[in-house]
Amino acid sequence: MADLGLQNSRGIDAPSAKLSAEQQMIDSKSPLLERERCEKFRSLTMRGSYLAQDRIDLNRATENLARSMSAPREASWDRLMRFGKYLVKHPSLTRTLVEQNLPDKIRTLVDSDHAGCAVTRKSTTGMVSKLGSHTVKHSSNMQTTIALSSGESEFYALVKGFATFLGMQSLLIDWGLHYTCEVASDSSAARGHVQRRGLGKARHIQTRYLWIQERVGEGHVKIVSAPGKIKDSDILTKAVSGAGIRKSLIRLGFEIRDKSLLQKETKKM
Repeated sequence: MADLGLQNSRGIDAPSAKLSAEQQMIDSKSPLLERERCEKFRSLTMRGSYLAQDRIDLNRATENLARSMSAPREASWDRLMRFGKYLVKHPSLTRTLVEQNLPDKIRTLVDSDHAGCAVTRKSTTGMVSKLGSHTVKHSSNMQTTIALSSGESEFYALVKGFATFLGMQSLLIDWGLHYTCEVASDSSAARGHVQRRGLGKARHIQTRYLWIQERVGEGHVKIVSAPGKIKDSDILTKAVSGAGIRKSLIRLGFEIRDKSLLQKETKKM
């Protein structure tokens, strides 16, 4: 964190803050960064993205930072500073692997934050794939297509979840492992749309996403309802408080390692 001058910072509990639509519009008009800080912003954002491949708690924050890569602004730098302060307090994340029987399927939970970006009006897809109780894949990505409703954005999230499974399935088959897929969503509209054929009344949906309907009809994937009260993918689509992040991480098989705890463990060694 020396690049951000945060050596003496106490840190914070959440990597990103929840911003109103009005504040997002104000931030989008803040001054552009000068060349030196612009280059540093891009470099540090990519370092954060590298860490986020293994740290699920960083996915949403790095996805938000990456939106400003082409033209970083003062508000973008402020978000990067907050991200750095979070890493100061929580420099490490451990994954807990427990003994379990070999599962027969991969369960993927998807969620979306409809029009979460007030500037582009695009939604964010959050995805968590689990093999038994172990999280094996997670991601947070901005959707390329602007969704006209929450049900449509959830539909795109379902497509993303199953497409990711197909890539995992191909790799697992090479290892001699054969798993079925179950994709969970809390949107009844999205679940209903993938379980029928054609556009129906939603004629604005791009046809390139409709392939999932055929795969569902042929039984290649099972679409199920996700419990509404337990949304472990919230940390991938929204700015969540520190307490909320910890609760979700525990359910997903992770544990935050605070700076103070790491210092105590280092002293014992």
